[in-house]
Amino acid sequence: METAVDLSTIVLECIDGKDDHFSTEIAGHATIILAGAAAEGSVFIKELQYEGGVILVTNTGGRLLIDATDCAVPVKINGSIIARSVLHPNDVLRIGKSIWKTVLPAEEINPEPEPSSMRDHFTNFIGLEELRDLRLKDIFSQVFKKHTLVQMEDQLVTGTISSTPGLTDIETTWARPWLFSRMLVVSVAISILMIIGFRTFENPNLIPGLIFIGSFAVPVSTLIFFLELNAPRNISIFMVMALAFLGGVMALFVALIFFDRLGFLSDLLSASAAGIIEEAAKLFAVVLIVGRYARYRWILNGLLFGAAVGMGFAAFESAGYAYRSSGSFEAMVDNIVIRGLLSPFMHIVWTANAAAALWLVKGERSFEWSMLSDARFLRVLLSSVLLHMIWNADFSILPVPVVLDIKYPLLGILAWAICFRLVQAGLKQLNKARRLEIERLSAT
Repeated sequence: METAVDLSTIVLECIDGKDDHFSTEIAGHATIILAGAAAEGSVFIKELQYEGGVILVTNTGGRLLIDATDCAVPVKINGSIIARSVLHPNDVLRIGKSIWKTVLPAEEINPEPEPSSMRDHFTNFIGLEELRDLRLKDIFSQVFKKHTLVQMEDQLVTGTISSTPGLTDIETTWARPWLFSRMLVVSVAISILMIIGFRTFENPNLIPGLIFIGSFAVPVSTLIFFLELNAPRNISIFMVMALAFLGGVMALFVALIFFDRLGFLSDLLSASAAGIIEEAAKLFAVVLIVGRYARYRWILNGLLFGAAVGMGFAAFESAGYAYRSSGSFEAMVDNIVIRGLLSPFMHIVWTANAAAALWLVKGERSFEWSMLSDARFLRVLLSSVLLHMIWNADFSILPVPVVLDIKYPLLGILAWAICFRLVQAGLKQLNKARRLEIERLSAT
């Protein structure tokens, strides 16, 4: 829990643009007016000289409140256009084409309570920092808010020259995904309509469509969630879907080869052998397709790549299981529903975690086999393998309706706990890179 900070003076400085090297001070609880004309009570900045309007900047006791409701040029914080918002430490303020930074008072943070021994062991095992400032209600806060069709389309426009933000414009706070929920509602609604259609008309031509839509509905929606988590927004939807289908099929083929060549694992571990074989196959597909690209250097890029291959693998596998149970329509529907409900806790997040850990090691370099021996990667990969093996193991803890056994949600929660820690590491990586870029701009 944060304590109150000193109401000391904050310096607002332009580090690039028309007002380069200009700075102004805002005392505690004071307000200044940034304007395009020199007048009493206002601070003149060149960026507004021929545009008109003003920007109110208030020191709220350690943070700056930016009020740009009466400004003629676009004002952004971390790449997002704002009308009225708070400028936090390490945030980037862009007024028109000028970039500004703040020198803020240091905050005192109360020591956090010692973690429980179980959490401590978990943290030591996976080698990732404990979660800080994660609030699920904030992450899902946009799900139930109204969004226009234009906003939906814009959310999918990523990875192009015009839509990839600069390093100083990347938003490094926790994302607030929402488009995935629209995709989920639409695809589930289509699946329900096809079920009703078959039961009404008993036309077998509806079954292939039901298998396809039903098997892909939740996995694709989960993949869109990972796309929205990719803060650098440097990967296009075309590349994501191509990787999902190509990588998913490739991973299936590689897994079949491994199962054929490593039959002793199945003899020894039974269904749990899939934890070793399938996780290796999916990661191999990720590396083979995108491992050579050094420009995808962010941990969140690896997370998305892994989720894409995991999604393709999961959806094709679910379609196969549905097809095999199609002798009975009700059994096929039950299979689709159960695997759909469980899919966010399975292949998608397991592969996303392993690939993100590999990208943590890889960074700006192209993939090298030596990276696979790095402990930071091995710990997370091992966690995915173990979660998969326990998932497939022939034992139950407590049978529950719909999801069969409490074991599956519990394993899913552990997988997502690791995933969010990797997202946190990815945001920290981006924040560090952005800070270095700001320092570089300040020095020029």
